Amino acid sequence: MSEKLSQPHKLSWQELGEYRQDQAGKIRELTARFGRVVPVTMVGIPLYLISEPEIIRELLVRHPDELHKDRFTAHVFRRMLGDGLLTAEDAKWSRQRKLIQPIFHAGHIQDFADTFTALAGEMCERWPVGATLQLEKEMMALTLSIICRTMFSEEIAGQIEQIEKHLEVIVAEAQKQLDFGLRIPSWLPLPTYRRQNKAIAGISDLLRQIIQKRQAQLAQGREVPADLLTMLLTARYEDGQPMAEEQVLHECLTIFFAGHETTAVSLTWCWTLLLQHPAILARLTAEVSGVLGDRPVRYDDLAQLPYLSQVIKETLRLYPPAAAIAREVMQPFEAGGFQFKAKETLIVSIDTLHHQADFFPEPDQFNPDRFGPEQAQPGRYTYMPFGAGSRICVGNAFATLEMQMVLATMVQQLQLALLPGQQFGPAQLITLKPQDGVQIKVESKRLA
Repeated sequence: MSEKLSQPHKLSWQELGEYRQDQAGKIRELTARFGRVVPVTMVGIPLYLISEPEIIRELLVRHPDELHKDRFTAHVFRRMLGDGLLTAEDAKWSRQRKLIQPIFHAGHIQDFADTFTALAGEMCERWPVGATLQLEKEMMALTLSIICRTMFSEEIAGQIEQIEKHLEVIVAEAQKQLDFGLRIPSWLPLPTYRRQNKAIAGISDLLRQIIQKRQAQLAQGREVPADLLTMLLTARYEDGQPMAEEQVLHECLTIFFAGHETTAVSLTWCWTLLLQHPAILARLTAEVSGVLGDRPVRYDDLAQLPYLSQVIKETLRLYPPAAAIAREVMQPFEAGGFQFKAKETLIVSIDTLHHQADFFPEPDQFNPDRFGPEQAQPGRYTYMPFGAGSRICVGNAFATLEMQMVLATMVQQLQLALLPGQQFGPAQLITLKPQDGVQIKVESKRLA
C-alpha cells in the first residue's frame, strides 16, 4: 500500500544523486512508495511525478493549452533544432502541426517502405560473417541513411558521413547541457556552445544549399523527387502561403534528429531483447521466413506478419524512446483532484506507466504475446510510446513502418549473437539507450 503524503516529498541529496544516475528507476521507486501522482521538491523546485492514466488523459487532452514544454529542456532543444515542430508552442505550433501532419499520413509514408527495405538490405550485405559490431552505431548509421534518402533522395548521398559527424557533436553537447541541469544564456562563450554552434552551422549550411536548389527546381517547373523535402516545400498554410526557407530548415533539422536517433535506439533495444530470448527470435524468424521466403519484404506483407508488430510494440513498452514527458504549468488548473499551480513542472513518466503490473502483468518480462490478437489491448493513456494527445509524435507511423521493414529484413538475412559478458542497463540520456552499448557478432547469413 502506498504511503500518504501530507506535503510534497523533499528529495534528499542522496535521492537527487540516485535520480541523476537513474531517473526512470528512481521515479518507479517513488511511484511504488507514494502512488501514481507524487508531489516532490527537487532543490526547491516543485514537481509532480505522474503515471496515472486518467490524469495523463486530462493533462494531455483537456489541458494542453495550460502546459508548455519545460523551459530548461525547451532551451536546450531550441538551440539544437531551432523553432521547429518539436520546440514550437501555442499558435506557432498549431499552425506547423496542421501543415506537417498530412505529410506523415500513413497513405504517404507507405511509399517509403521499399526504401527502408533496400537500405536495410544493403547494410546486411556489407556486414561480413564473423564481424564484431557496435549495434547502436550501426543502427544510427542505417536510420540516418534512411532519413537522408527519404528526405533528400540522392542529393545528399555523398555527404552523409559529414552530416553524421555534425549530428554527433550537436547531440553530445546537448546532452552535456542537460546533464548540467541549469539554463545558461546562449550568448555566453562557453566551449559547449562554441562546439555545438560550429556543428549546427555546418549542417545548416549544407541543408540550406539543398533547400534552395530544390526551391529553384520547383519554381522552374522541373520534375523533382517525391520526397519529404518536396512535400515540405509544396505544403501550404490555410492562407495559401508556403513555409519560409528558415522554417523549412528548422523542420528538416527536427526530422533529422527525431527521425533517426529514436528509431535507431528502438532497433538496438529490439535486437538486444531478441538475442536474449532465442525462443522469441526463432518464432519471429519462422514467421518472416514463412511469408517472405527469399524475396524482400514489401508493405503489403505486414498484414501477414502480426508477430513482427507484437515484438516491436513490446520493445517500445519496455524501452520507450522518451521515458518521460516534462511540461511546465503556464496557468493554474485542476485535474484528478490535484491543483496544479503556475510554474510547477509535471513529469509524465511513460517508463513507469509501462512497468505497472496492474496494466501489464509481469511488467519486466519481454512478452510480445501480451499484444496478441486474443489479448485485450492497453488503453491509449496506458501504453503511449510516442506520447499522446495533440502533441503525439507526428512521425509515429513513419517510425513504426521503418522498424517493421528493417527488422523483417535483418531477421530474414542475418543470424546474430551477443558477445558474452555484457550488461544492458538503460541510461536516460536524450533517449533511453543501453548504458554501455551493445556488441554483436555476425554468426552467419541466411541469404547468400
